[in-house]
Amino acid sequence: MSTQVLLILTPFITAAIGWFTNWVAIKMLFHPRVPKRIFFWKWQGLIPRRQLQLAQESAEIIEREILQQHMILNEIRKIEMTPYLEEAAHKIVWERIGPQLRAIPLLGSFINDGTLAKFEVIASASMKEEAGPLMEKVATEFEASVDLKQMIEDNIAAFDLDRLESIVNEVANREFRTIERLGALLGFVIGCVQVLLFLASGVVAI
Repeated sequence: MSTQVLLILTPFITAAIGWFTNWVAIKMLFHPRVPKRIFFWKWQGLIPRRQLQLAQESAEIIEREILQQHMILNEIRKIEMTPYLEEAAHKIVWERIGPQLRAIPLLGSFINDGTLAKFEVIASASMKEEAGPLMEKVATEFEASVDLKQMIEDNIAAFDLDRLESIVNEVANREFRTIERLGALLGFVIGCVQVLLFLASGVVAI
């Protein structure tokens, strides 16, 4: 191979090296899944190697940012319960209490639709009064009794890496391609600079 051809090929060779290096770096996020030993070097993908650590730190962040700021309680407070309570009061009075009252001898003859409608209003108002304190209690008990940190940590630690890799590739595919192309571009530029340095130094002449 002549010197001229080698000089022409140099930027393309370095571009290929740059692309390949970035491609390998992306693949090493998830591969190899299990540690591989090459002589004295132990090699394993970043995510498989750090999965337990990521699970612990993610759980700690979620616990600190969500539980300690009572975000669950705050989100529960935002739920508009009125339509559900009105529907529940209507169903309880007309489908449960009403038929039972009408089935009582003597008393049943005094139970009409107007009476049940009044019962519904009373039941709905009472349920609305109790809903707020009940929701507060449920949210507080949830935060106190459920070990959300451990639950999140266990789920992340046990998350299937094949599925996670598929999700990441689907979401970040365009960015990964950009990183690979950027490696090729930088490799090409470095190759051109090398050629110019060789020519400028007089080591290689055209």
